[in-house]
Amino acid sequence: EFIPLAITSLGGAITLGLMGIITPKVVFSGLSDSTVVLFAGMFVVGAALFYTGLAQKIGETVVSHAGTSENGLMLAIMVVTATMSAFLSNTGTTAALLPVVV
Repeated sequence: EFIPLAITSLGGAITLGLMGIITPKVVFSGLSDSTVVLFAGMFVVGAALFYTGLAQKIGETVVSHAGTSENGLMLAIMVVTATMSAFLSNTGTTAALLPVVV
């Protein structure tokens, strides 16, 4: 793609703000939503898991115990997720396991 998606998605709102059509508060109001902050945090955690190799280690451990069958892998991921959710928030568990599953 010629222009990255992040630039394209914010470009319209920023342009309207610079032209004075909408206020600066309206330009950035969508970025203060908790969902946007959640996804940004998940990307940071996911990148950290990849950078440190922890995602690879968790994935290898799951595959070594569950094998390569689809049902076995699904069961293993469900057990790991349930165990982590018992001690962590669901959001934190999702952020930690998303890179492993993908």
